[in-house]
Amino acid sequence: MNMPPQNAQAAFLNLLASTYARYGVEIEALPPTGMRIPIPGHDPLAIDYADTVSEVLGHPPELHSEFAEQIVFGMLRQLRSRGVPVGTHYPPLSTDLGRNALLSAFSERGIGAHFDFPDSLVVTMSDGTGIRQNVQDLLASLEGADEGTASKAAADFVASFEERARQVTSRQAPPRESLRSRLYPETAFPEGVMERLLTRPFAAGVVETVVADSPESMRPLNRGELSDLGLTEEQAFAQAVEGSLSEPVEVSRMNAGDVPIVHIGSEGGFYVNARLHELARHLGETEHGALVVFPSPPVVMAHVLGTAHPIQAMETLQGITERFVADTDKPVTDKLFWWRPGTTENGLPRLSEVRVEVDHETRSVSLHTADQEFGPLLQSLM
Repeated sequence: MNMPPQNAQAAFLNLLASTYARYGVEIEALPPTGMRIPIPGHDPLAIDYADTVSEVLGHPPELHSEFAEQIVFGMLRQLRSRGVPVGTHYPPLSTDLGRNALLSAFSERGIGAHFDFPDSLVVTMSDGTGIRQNVQDLLASLEGADEGTASKAAADFVASFEERARQVTSRQAPPRESLRSRLYPETAFPEGVMERLLTRPFAAGVVETVVADSPESMRPLNRGELSDLGLTEEQAFAQAVEGSLSEPVEVSRMNAGDVPIVHIGSEGGFYVNARLHELARHLGETEHGALVVFPSPPVVMAHVLGTAHPIQAMETLQGITERFVADTDKPVTDKLFWWRPGTTENGLPRLSEVRVEVDHETRSVSLHTADQEFGPLLQSLM
């Protein structure tokens, strides 16, 4: 016996609502055939499913669940393609060769993975944490590829991911004397990874990381290894900074135009940035502090304030660090900082991000900094 049309319509709408709920969307019913979908940060989206219901009811009931899922998936794709985080994930189309190849490759290795946005893949680790990977470049390389090519590229990606994860989560405790301090941009690690590593904020956009250095490799230290080392977090950072400061560097003085600069470097070195912890030792008298840049691991450059026109010095160092960052494979930061003697309450160098923009035609100067002490200091030095 066939279900009356009104009952069949209500049954499918209930099925559709429960399917939305299963994928993380709690809709509000708008009788007779409408639904309201909440949109974070925006007004809710109202949809009338009258035509959709009529079309679906023309198919056998055993297909209705599949139709409901495809309707929900279509909405999630539409919203998440626009950057709106509605529902549980971004579901690829069945014809999306690249994304489905990636999901299959992870599944074959027993690893959970899903897309939260079109180019963002979230991989679930064995401890339940999620690591987000930007796969835009990989997906672009697979456009137009055949199934075999896509499957091989996806398998290679998963193998590389597993190797990186193994290195990061390795619990073999390194010798204490191998610990070093290295600076990285905040964006250096995939989302979800940095929380597992021994890192701390160092300066705007920069984190200090404890790494284990050996002749074969250098890897960030996992927080879980602290107990194996018998060190607290503070002790590990102290050991790492001490180890980095033991590495040899060359200190030279030069002029960039009329701006005197102290250059601290080491060809092929990874830990020169640690010299920021004892910068006063290399600069001498610094009543007003110094302007510093550290664009890459093997170099720190500083200008002692009061030894040249400060605006010219800021422009010069900004230009230098921008060129360094453009020419290096693994930059640290292109930012300019004001350094002052002493340390913060956390024992870190006192570094405030500063920047100047000069319009030489109109002779106007714009200073950018959140440090309220730097502006008056700059005025006093001009």
